[in-house]
Amino acid sequence: MGPVRRMQQVEVVDDGHPAVAADEVRAAGRVRRWWAVLLVVVLVLVGAQLALAARDRTLSSRLAQLPGVLPPVEADVRALWRVDATDTEVLTEGVAVEGDLVGVRTGADGAQSVVALDARTGAERWAAPLADPDVVLAQRGARASVTSCLPVPDAGTDATAHRVACLVSDALLAIGIRGRLTVTRPPTTSRVVVVDAADGRVVADRTAPPAIAFAVLPGLVAVGVPGHDGHAEVTAQDLLTGEARWRYTSGRPALDPVGDVSGFGVLALGGGVAVLEVGSAVTLLGADGTVARERQRYDRLSRDEAATRLEVLSGYLAFRPVTTIVQPGRADVTIPGRLVHRSVDDGSLPGIELIEGSRMQARDATSGDHLWQTDRHTSGPVLVLQGLVYCTSGDAPGEVVAYDGRSGEVAWSASIGSYDQLVRLMTDGRVLLVGLTPEEGSAAGSLVAFSLPGGERLWRVPLPDGLDAAWSQGHVLVAGEGADPTPAAVLGSS
Repeated sequence: MGPVRRMQQVEVVDDGHPAVAADEVRAAGRVRRWWAVLLVVVLVLVGAQLALAARDRTLSSRLAQLPGVLPPVEADVRALWRVDATDTEVLTEGVAVEGDLVGVRTGADGAQSVVALDARTGAERWAAPLADPDVVLAQRGARASVTSCLPVPDAGTDATAHRVACLVSDALLAIGIRGRLTVTRPPTTSRVVVVDAADGRVVADRTAPPAIAFAVLPGLVAVGVPGHDGHAEVTAQDLLTGEARWRYTSGRPALDPVGDVSGFGVLALGGGVAVLEVGSAVTLLGADGTVARERQRYDRLSRDEAATRLEVLSGYLAFRPVTTIVQPGRADVTIPGRLVHRSVDDGSLPGIELIEGSRMQARDATSGDHLWQTDRHTSGPVLVLQGLVYCTSGDAPGEVVAYDGRSGEVAWSASIGSYDQLVRLMTDGRVLLVGLTPEEGSAAGSLVAFSLPGGERLWRVPLPDGLDAAWSQGHVLVAGEGADPTPAAVLGSS
């Protein structure tokens, strides 16, 4: 009997070649595995893309809230609306609330009201009266008035969201010789009016001591007036009820200002109040009115854009400038030199202070130790974004320079104008915007956009309507005419 032959199952295909069924099963399995791997890769890539997009949106949202950052600006920039003379003060002195500009309007008859203007169209959204017609104010104009508005700090409740408080005073000021600010009509009456910025509804209207300056804290308002010799008299009261909380009177100043009130002010700072006296002195008070930091004389005083600290400059007139950084609840820090003003600061250079000079310096914010110095002449204000410091340079016509804020090395530079063109730096958080005044033979200024990280020129367009200069006013891009322009138009993209 011959050997037994085992039968193998085969499948005959159309081309006449046999295919083993088991091989086909294995091949199908491999295809399914490849599809599974491909699907996983796609899902990972999509997830990473969504995560990056979410991070970019978060970053953009955070940057948009920073003081001085503009809404997105594209090459199609145009004049959104013309600024009426009566609303110039609303634009320059008002506050931004949920896309509106809220401030004081002074009518031709001297009557005053608080108004909300749509930042994109200039349309009036609402208005609430503050003061009756005033013949003298009608003659002097809005700039003579001290009536103004400030945002009410968020107290953590919906009831306090989006409110503004306005100091309504009958005081009038005038700018005299050498820029001296004098009171031409002393205040006799003052009120604090709290308004809901959503619809203009008056939430509170309370009498206050006669004042020319005020500060708003959560649930509290402090109003102040200089005495006859320049000392400060400050009274704090409940924001809504008007109930008096405390009163502070500073000592007699070393120098009698003889009617000059330049520099007098009351500022909110870190939950307390900074009292600025006419004789160039500052005192910090706690929210309860107690002295948190004794009076100190200064040559110049400035605040950071977020109003979290004071920068007290002394020794400037003796050519030995020193800046004392004052932050409530922290020890003072002394830094040699005068700090550069940061018009935009995203906080990406903690622990580093920038010092003015023909060549800008960086110093350690704690020790004051020298860290680096620029390789060319620079000027401020500067922008600090994602670790880079953006400034203008005097070494080349219209040169813009970006420095690495940690090392001082040049990240990139670009020359875009001539020596006789004024340059203003701005940002919408996505690109660096450069406003240039007209060059010789040009009928208008221009706006140029650069990539923030690499400095690539993205676009350059002339300013609309033949306007001479563009600059940022808070969160608004404005433009004007002349050598010393005032806002004539609000610019934006479609």
